[in-house]
Parts: sequence; structure tokens; C-alpha cells
Amino acid sequence: MTRQYLSAPPQVALLFETNEQAHRDILRGVLRYEQIHGPWSLHVAEGRAGEQRLPALKGWNGSGMIGVIQNRAYAEAVLAADVPAVLIDPLDAVQLPDGLLQRHSVFASDLRAIGELAADYYLERGFTYFGFVGEIHDINWSRERGAAFAARVHAVGHQCEMYGPLTAHERQDWSRERQRLCTWLTALPKPAAVFVAMDVRGRQVLDACRMAGLRVPHEVAVLAVDNDELICGSTMPPLSSIALDTDRMGFEAARLLDQLMRRARGRRPRRVERVFPPLKVVTRRSTETIPIADPVVARALEYIWLNAQNPVGVPEIVQHSGVSRRSLEMRFRACVGVTLQDELQRTRLKRVRALLAETNHSVRAIAHACGFTSASYLGKVFRRTFGMTMTQYRAQR
Repeated sequence: MTRQYLSAPPQVALLFETNEQAHRDILRGVLRYEQIHGPWSLHVAEGRAGEQRLPALKGWNGSGMIGVIQNRAYAEAVLAADVPAVLIDPLDAVQLPDGLLQRHSVFASDLRAIGELAADYYLERGFTYFGFVGEIHDINWSRERGAAFAARVHAVGHQCEMYGPLTAHERQDWSRERQRLCTWLTALPKPAAVFVAMDVRGRQVLDACRMAGLRVPHEVAVLAVDNDELICGSTMPPLSSIALDTDRMGFEAARLLDQLMRRARGRRPRRVERVFPPLKVVTRRSTETIPIADPVVARALEYIWLNAQNPVGVPEIVQHSGVSRRSLEMRFRACVGVTLQDELQRTRLKRVRALLAETNHSVRAIAHACGFTSASYLGKVFRRTFGMTMTQYRAQR
């Protein structure tokens, strides 16, 4: 397709609420694209106190818009502007002006994948009791994350307790809700794996656990979403969270808008829908626990997870457990279903795959970072386990 050239920098409005990490990351991706492929003349609405209002957009001589459409005001601004737009994580259609979603392209986080990733993370760690705490207004993305989490644990025979909707007074005042949340957390079977719709809410869950005298993560493990480092690093204990692919979402939204703005006037833009799966779980202290009844096996598993990146072997695990090798091997297999060596290698290979997918590190560096004695030995183990070389695996990601 012939590239359409612009006679002047396009006028672009960006609608974000930058008090949230996900919105900041999306905005960062948009700005990164603009710095490479611009210039654009930008008007950024961030929802800050004292910020000037958006200009009257009906009749605005703008070129395009990108926005996280989580409120009616932003939705109506996009509709009034009547320019190409990319909507990110919009509200439900019933909460938006008629025709808005049908007219514009939509980019969204994969809400089902987020919920399923949270469930799989807990299931891999042996949890059997689960709960979900949603965003206080029960917004669409919160409901869908919780529904996917519950469906995943139901599929393998477990139940998920859903923390009920809040009253109007509770939504306005955390001190009114806190005792109710404490009571709900206390009533959960233990150890409980609690998934929370967002980091801000996760901090409240941790506060409620502390108020209720519940030990985190030993009695209640807490996992949230957004990986806001300012929040996750300042809670007690630090909060585990799912990192979203929001920077790339912003970059790709800007790329699409650029294409739409370059098309000839009068041509109806092609509507695009894309979903972006989550990146990974960033584990911090709030989920670093092992829900296994045998304390010796739990201690051995914890040692493996904490030290697999080091050149440790079964003798070091046995020494840490405080029992004989034969006793530990028998108890470990009874609880976990595999040998100590199998679990150590599985843990190391999981980290290897993550580093292959997420970094450009050399195989030698990855082998060293994951506790393997050499790159050649890692290569043999990887191929025997996964039926492909590490180069082939990396090329698929």
C-alpha cells in the first residue's frame, strides 16, 4: 500500500488516567512510537488535579485519538471528535454511547488469560482453596478476570469464594468495608490463594490480613495485577503481581492510529480488534509459600525454588531438610509425585524458558543463571525435555 504523507504534524489527543500503572505504561508506549515516527502535536489528558479541560471536540480540527476508555466523559469526547481513534480497555457497550465500539478500533488486555494465569500460578504451587477480590465498582475487566480465575480452578475440581459486591457506603469509605473484608478472609479455608483484580486493591487485602491477624503468605497468599512497583514494593509483605503487556499495547495502538490518519479523507477506516496476553507473574513475598501438609517436604520445595539458580544438588537439599535422604525422597515423592532431582530440573528449565523468551542473553549466560554446569549440558537437557533446541524455542517466541 502506498504510504500517505502528511502536510503538517497530526493533532492527537491522548486520554489516560495516569494514577494507574497500566495507563502510564500504555501512554509510555504511545510516546515511544511518537518519538520514533513523529512528530505529532499532542494533547495529553491525564485526569490530574488542576488539569485544563479538553477543548470542545465537536468541530475540533484534530487528526486522531487514543484513550483508555474507563469513564463516560472520555467516551463522549471520542464520539464528539469524529476522528480516527483507538480505544483501549473500554467499558461494557451498555455503559458507552451507542455506536462507539462499532465505529472505532479496540485494543484490550486478554482478561481471560490474566485470570487463567493467576489460577495456573496457584495450582502449580499446590493450593486447593481459592478466593477472588474484585475492583470496588465491579467494573467489566475486574469481573472477567475473576470469572476466568474461578472457571479455571472449578475445571480441576476446586471451589473459588467470590468476595461480594460492595454497598455504596463501602465503595466510598475503606474504613467501612475493612472489617467485612477481614471477616471474609478469616472465614476462607486455609491456606488460601487469593487473586485480586488490581494492585491498589491488593494493598487493601494485605492491610485487611494484617488487621485480622492472618499471616501472609502462610495462611493467605495474595496475587494482584498491574505490577505497579511503587505499590508492590511498599506493601507488607511485598505484593506479587501479574505484569501486563501494556507498553507494547500503547506502541501498537499508536502504530495503528498513524496508519488510520494517513489514509485518504472520506474513506471509512478498517476496524481492528486486538487482545494482548499478560507477560508473566512477578513473584514477591506475598505468594512465596508452599501449601503442603508435610513441613519437611515444604521446606525442601522452598529451598529448591529459592536456590535452583545456584549449582546446588540433592545433597544440599537433603542437608537443608534435616532428615535422611531416603526419608526425604519417599516423603517428597508421596507429596509432589516426582523425585527431588526431577523437581530441581523442572524449576531450572522453567527459568531457562523464561530467559530465552524475555531476554537476549546468550545460552552460556542463561546456563550460568539457572544453575547448570555448562551450556552444552543445558542444551542436551533442553532438547531431551522439549524436543527442540534453545535456538528453535527462542525463534518461536
